[in-house]
Amino acid sequence: MPVLSEKSSLLQASPIRKLAPHARAAEANGTNVIYLNIGQPDMPTPPEMIAQLHGLPLTRLAYAPSEGIAEAREAWSAFFRSWDIDYAPDQILVTSGASEAITFTLSIVAGGGGEVLVFEPCYTNYLSFAAQADVKMVPITLRVEDEYHFEEIERLRACVTPKTKAILLCNPSNPTGTVYTHAELEAVAKIAVENDLFVICDEVYREFVFDGGTVRSFTEFNELADRIIVVDSVSKRFNACGVRIGCMASHNKEIIDVALRFCQARLSVATAEQLMVIPLLENGREYSERLRGEYEARRDAVFTGLAKIGGVSPHRSEGSFYSMTRLPIDSCEDFAVWLLKDFSYEGESICLAPGEGFYVTEGLGVDEVRVAFMYDAETMARAMNVLKHAVEQYPGRKA
Repeated sequence: MPVLSEKSSLLQASPIRKLAPHARAAEANGTNVIYLNIGQPDMPTPPEMIAQLHGLPLTRLAYAPSEGIAEAREAWSAFFRSWDIDYAPDQILVTSGASEAITFTLSIVAGGGGEVLVFEPCYTNYLSFAAQADVKMVPITLRVEDEYHFEEIERLRACVTPKTKAILLCNPSNPTGTVYTHAELEAVAKIAVENDLFVICDEVYREFVFDGGTVRSFTEFNELADRIIVVDSVSKRFNACGVRIGCMASHNKEIIDVALRFCQARLSVATAEQLMVIPLLENGREYSERLRGEYEARRDAVFTGLAKIGGVSPHRSEGSFYSMTRLPIDSCEDFAVWLLKDFSYEGESICLAPGEGFYVTEGLGVDEVRVAFMYDAETMARAMNVLKHAVEQYPGRKA
């Protein structure tokens, strides 16, 4: 029997999606499952986008240019300008979601054995993107006790090696909800300049900052101008995950030129979807910012509900629409399966994302889960009540 490649063994099953068969089985048995595992917004896609799709004057769906349709690149440029971020259309490449942008970027700056610093817990798919690019992710471990902040620059400096090529930062963070402070971003910038590193900025949740806070973009650091690669996406801000439209942007011409070769190798991004997102990219900032209050109310319901569970000191998410928390459970992986196979409360159960898959470091996160705020505040409060009863009844609960 032929042997599969070593690389194939490095790709983990997604902690976000792998429990779906158990959830479907629970539903087939009559349990109402509340899905807290996946960042799929529950609100409708803006009607302007749907209308744009229906009204496209297309007689055939031909290949789009590999770099993206010109009007789409111009729309992304307009979107960035609304945030006082200056990227010309020719400094932007349209990608199949932020996922493709990150995979391309990792390959370009560190592929073939380079190292990239990443804060853990991190977006779980970073690990699979890195495996595909032959990149080693070097973790800077953050703790729930510190609200998932790192604070000290020496934590970064100690992780840099001769193989380090870049620092990857999601801000606001998926999965923790952390919004990094100005001092923390300045520390990243300082380390990048000191060590001649790239900075990969995943800013897909930039609108969603709570409690009156703001997010600072790395594009504000002039000393990083040629080191920054920004990745972005329409998925979450416009409730349009299924269109798979993102981008990567950089002032570094060499980065864009090499990235275009990757784009050419995969031919193009879907034509109709690029065209349908243009109205919201050009004029949708107000729409996505209106969602902030809704997500903040959901965050409050989650925080309040978690605080009622014995043995839990919840992290108060500062942004995005996620929160990581530690539970008094021996294995949240086993707990998540048990929730769907063996537990219900008043006819309901919940689907969680176990925390272990969000860590680079083996053995960390076994007692943590990520919660996505994908339902209205009332439903999120009910879900937290289900979780409370589950923790109390779980056979593997810690004393």
